[in-house]
Amino acid sequence: MLSEQASATTFWQGLKATYTGSVAFLVAHPLLALVPVVFEIAQHVVEVRIGLYASIAAAKALEHDPWRMGFGFLKLVALMVPGYWIARFLAWHDAELTRRADSCSMMLFGGYLAFGIVTAAVQLFVLPQTGSALLASLLAGQVIGCLLAGWGAAAALGNPMIGPFESIRIMARQLPWTFGFLLAAMLPLMIPHYVLGALALIGPRPLLWPALIVDALLVGWLTAVLVASAFVAAIRAAARADVPLVPPLPAYSL
Repeated sequence: MLSEQASATTFWQGLKATYTGSVAFLVAHPLLALVPVVFEIAQHVVEVRIGLYASIAAAKALEHDPWRMGFGFLKLVALMVPGYWIARFLAWHDAELTRRADSCSMMLFGGYLAFGIVTAAVQLFVLPQTGSALLASLLAGQVIGCLLAGWGAAAALGNPMIGPFESIRIMARQLPWTFGFLLAAMLPLMIPHYVLGALALIGPRPLLWPALIVDALLVGWLTAVLVASAFVAAIRAAARADVPLVPPLPAYSL
């Protein structure tokens, strides 16, 4: 994926690279992969305690409960943070190098992470959470994610040449492909994610926690898939724009 052939990456090749890369990361770094899992379980604990899974009516009434929204926000942050290590693993496929952090990449990724946190806060706590306004917010967030995929990947790798504006310039040319690709990449895991949530709500009571725990583990994999798909799309777009995204290995790895 990091060669000149990246510019010719097909939809299927991209999906294959996304899922093989995500599984490889989970195997190589299981503790890092558990970061979003822990916060997903924490949100489920809150949901059970407030009675969200008592009935469909309760779920609708408590959907925007402050405790649930607060822990949901923390979970979104936990989904973003592992992106630093996932991108580094996908770029260099070196477990030791993935765990190491350098000041340049941490500073760059910190800026990207801060933008993501602010965006998530606006979507959750400022914009409407119902109807067409919610749909528009989700679509806008997905488009922004597509346009800034290059920034996120470059930041994690310590490449200062691709910031938000350069990322938009690179990714805008491939926006339709990237939008469809990211959606196709997440669907195989998003569907069972919602099915498990439905099972916890309307299924037999003894299945509540098994369903929620499996769902939390699935979210750990989903996190890796989301980052990997954005990384694949960014590599493809950068190659097509003839812009180097992956820098040489850091000096301490040589």
